[in-house]
Amino acid sequence: MKRSALPRQRGAAMIVFVGMLPVMMMLFAFAMHLAQQMLAHARLLEAAEVASLAVAAQHEATQTQSEQLAQQIVDFYIKDNVGALSVSVGQDACTYASGCMQEAGELAPSMQTDVQVHSRYDSWLSFDSIGIKEQFELKGGSLSKRYLPKPVDVYLIVDFSYSMNWTWTDGQKKYTIVKDTLSRVVDQLKLYNKYNQDKSRIALIGFNRFSVRKVGGSRTLYNMDIYDNVTDTVAHMFEDKPAASSYYQSYSYYYPKNFHDIPLTEDYDHFLSELNTMTANARNAGTYSWQGMLRAAVVSDEATNLNPDQVFIVLSDGHDNTKTYNGIKTNRYLKMLVGAGLCQQLFDNMRGKTGRHGESISVKAGVIGVDFLLDKESNGFYNCVGERNIYHASQGPDVYKYILQMLNEETGRLE
Repeated sequence: MKRSALPRQRGAAMIVFVGMLPVMMMLFAFAMHLAQQMLAHARLLEAAEVASLAVAAQHEATQTQSEQLAQQIVDFYIKDNVGALSVSVGQDACTYASGCMQEAGELAPSMQTDVQVHSRYDSWLSFDSIGIKEQFELKGGSLSKRYLPKPVDVYLIVDFSYSMNWTWTDGQKKYTIVKDTLSRVVDQLKLYNKYNQDKSRIALIGFNRFSVRKVGGSRTLYNMDIYDNVTDTVAHMFEDKPAASSYYQSYSYYYPKNFHDIPLTEDYDHFLSELNTMTANARNAGTYSWQGMLRAAVVSDEATNLNPDQVFIVLSDGHDNTKTYNGIKTNRYLKMLVGAGLCQQLFDNMRGKTGRHGESISVKAGVIGVDFLLDKESNGFYNCVGERNIYHASQGPDVYKYILQMLNEETGRLE
């Protein structure tokens, strides 16, 4: 009996197998189709991600240029589609002015790029009875975010001593190189303004033996250091000072008055036209960097509608002249002022303010030695801005490189 039952069992198994075969074939077809879709979709998402990162990284591209770049990248990645690939690019800025940053809790403005891809494929297998058509469509996309530079207020504290008139790189005078560099900085600020309704601003604060301002169309000398001791000087650093006496205004030793302050402005054409009138050819003018720092304290304190980043950049090409203090000549007067709190109070004063939209203020500061190595022992700027923010420009192009480095700490970060 056992032997006679075996053929019947085999026959029954065969019947079941034959009956299940169509189902198995449909499952196989479904699995193959699903695998094809998953592979194609993974490739589509990869193409969209690369395209969105590439578009987000562009500077000043038009919508047409962005769409063309995305299309080229997606076409390169996807080769097995049927017909043309449909690619769309959307971009949306998140800024202070729109309120988006405050709502999202973002620390910097950003540009979000959304690349969407729509493609069609021939199916490896088709099986109408289970819904596997001869062709299928896929859609997918990717979001990328590029953090943009915040609008910034830049205070350029520039040395106008006579040595800035000496030749340097490629036979050009130091100050000519600085002027050309500042023109390039203005161009960079214009880029910052592309997605910011609040514009970046720039100020120039010059110094040699005096601080100089344009009053009634004429350049007037000011002495920002009128007290007998460093404690009083720092205590009154945010108070403006009267013009120097008529004796100094007319004394030929300090002529020509070849520069003047340019107040904080977003009128870049005005800034450049004023800058173009300046030189550094006052033969007897020395380097008194504290004049620039004390004037910067007043200018920055008086500024309103502050941008969230405040940047102070000193450009100087030599050691400070000696000053007689308490009957002794010293070349460490700036260091003494810094020790009494000059820089700490200057920067803390700015950090204690709020931006035009109520945001907190960050302060950056650096010093660029124009063909000049600052001495760590005697130079007060090491204590003022910290050693990591002291730069040595050995060649003309270094000046721009270091300024840009200080301005661009958050530029170009992608997510």
